[in-house]
Amino acid sequence: MSYKRFLIRLLDRPGGRLLLSSIATRLARHISHSEVDVKYVNGLWTHRIGTDYFPDDPRFLYSPGQFDSWKGDPAHHTKEFWLQHYQPETGDVVIDAGAGRGEDILTFSRSVGPTGRVIALEPHPLSFNILNRLCALNRLSNVTCLQVALMNQPGTVRISNSASWWGENAIQLAEGSSGIQVPATTLAEVCQKQGLLDIALVKMNIEGAERYALLGTAEVIPRIRQICVACHDFRAENGEGEHFRTRVFVEQFLSAHGFTLASRPNDPRDYVRDHIFGLRAVKFPVQNVLHC
Repeated sequence: MSYKRFLIRLLDRPGGRLLLSSIATRLARHISHSEVDVKYVNGLWTHRIGTDYFPDDPRFLYSPGQFDSWKGDPAHHTKEFWLQHYQPETGDVVIDAGAGRGEDILTFSRSVGPTGRVIALEPHPLSFNILNRLCALNRLSNVTCLQVALMNQPGTVRISNSASWWGENAIQLAEGSSGIQVPATTLAEVCQKQGLLDIALVKMNIEGAERYALLGTAEVIPRIRQICVACHDFRAENGEGEHFRTRVFVEQFLSAHGFTLASRPNDPRDYVRDHIFGLRAVKFPVQNVLHC
């Protein structure tokens, strides 16, 4: 363990967190050149950028590189990854499947306005707790958070519990998996219970469970205008398991249900190359069309 990490662990406890937050805030402002604060709030380290609050983790895991990423528009990430072909309108319904800790929720919520709705689905208990806290701190009254995994049938599944990076957590389908047990449902059931008739956008980022989630769309798929599925074939290529290789299935499924496909095959980022957009009656650059 490095001396710096040892010092952080020493301060990340009652009696030391006030000093740690002060040091972190000064460093974050210096690196990001932004009006930011870092504080420990009700059991979670939380940072503020302007008037927006972002709960992060029970542990102090910040780094200079993370402070640097706080520069500029916080909505840039969402627009860059998920809104390439869709411009949200007031009153729209957006479903964020695999909402994580709410990275995209602020942008979705504010884009669809007070008459729109955002349905945020996140199965992992800690991530769901942080997602809920983000919505409360930012007063996002048009967001409904549901702690569920999207699958092809209701029930329970297990999700991994990565200590290194929460974004790696994935549904575990192997017999005898040791992950955390979480509730599962279908997208059709979510829409039925929430009374959703017209869905403007589905963002799906669920770490290899795309095949099962899409099979659970059933009768609601004709009511989805646009969808962006983050496939994870790059994780299979990295030797993390063949169950992450879903891109071909996703492309075939969306094509069979009347979507025109688009992607960014020349993007230098492997995970972005695995983003598949399904579009209906939307104009977009011809070079991005996939010919399946």
